[in-house]
Amino acid sequence: MDVPFEKLHTIKERLGINDEFLRSLEPFRSVFIEKKEDFSRYLYDYFSAIPETRIFLEHYERPGFLRNAWANWFDSLFRSSFDNDFLAYLWRIGIRHVEVNLNQRYSNLGFSVIRQYCQTIIRDSIPQEKAIWVSEVVDRIIDFCLLIETDAYIENTTHCDIELIKGIADKIRNRITVIGGNIKRLSKKVSPGDPSRDVYDSLISQSTSCENMVIDIKRFFEVYEREPDIEEISIEALIKESIGRFKDVSSKARIDLNLSPHSPSILGDRRDLSELFYEILSNAFDALDPESPYISISSSAEPSLPGRVRIDIFNRGVPPGIEDIQRLFTPFYSTKPLGSGFGLPIARLVAKKNYSKLTIEPLENGTRVTIILPAP
Repeated sequence: MDVPFEKLHTIKERLGINDEFLRSLEPFRSVFIEKKEDFSRYLYDYFSAIPETRIFLEHYERPGFLRNAWANWFDSLFRSSFDNDFLAYLWRIGIRHVEVNLNQRYSNLGFSVIRQYCQTIIRDSIPQEKAIWVSEVVDRIIDFCLLIETDAYIENTTHCDIELIKGIADKIRNRITVIGGNIKRLSKKVSPGDPSRDVYDSLISQSTSCENMVIDIKRFFEVYEREPDIEEISIEALIKESIGRFKDVSSKARIDLNLSPHSPSILGDRRDLSELFYEILSNAFDALDPESPYISISSSAEPSLPGRVRIDIFNRGVPPGIEDIQRLFTPFYSTKPLGSGFGLPIARLVAKKNYSKLTIEPLENGTRVTIILPAP
């Protein structure tokens, strides 16, 4: 993955690490740098005393490699101006931890040990009147290194996992498509009255269901990876656009819109929220009472959360059981015969990404879905 310099510079800025801040360390840099070899031995001995990490150290590349790497890191920490080269260096360390399968808790433990080691140097070698300020400077730059390397570790671990799952999904979908196509060709050779016709129809149905499931798995991770682009969105326009995606079904239902003029807009990612309302309305239309197909959509300011808008979507149909509510948000769980079980998980993922809340409530005469979103 590319180094996210803009994000890293933002972290640096938030921690107050700038040229003026780093200049205050200038008179004392050599005090730390001359300890680099002692530091690397200390860190090595510390982790050698832990059985889980000792095995790692004894089998990692060539003897002395890590001690040299840690000495160079410590040297760079107190020489660097924290420019892009140094930020990329820190980012690559986080990636390297993923590559060698280092458990992140040991990396975090390492930073705690580094902090204690530096505090010992400050106590023993820095004049008392300067020690408090130098301690603060050192704490901030160690915090900065920890944040960058942890971020790189998480980003690349997640990225690798997602790419693996998406790759598997692609391979499975290709095979399912071939299998489904062959079944359809064979079914065309069977006469309508042949008993095996039902078997072919069942196989085609299951093949289609598997293909849809794979598509939804990829869609879930695409939504997960996509960074939200927050903007002000008209509630009415968003809902009407979402209803328009169900032309065949929506024309057979009575849909009441009762949108508050006092809360006309929400904040969120337009593409994400289109996915959310599509999934919620898809379930609402599927659950419609055929005798009385009715859906109500209303909006209002949320009284319990200032600065939030509440949108309720009610459908008159058989509500889910109380025991099913949480399971509905679990991937692969579906009450529909050919459902993939990813619709509501995608909807909840979108809600979390957009600082929103999504709940489902069974009522006596139907089901109410409530979405609470940020107001502009």
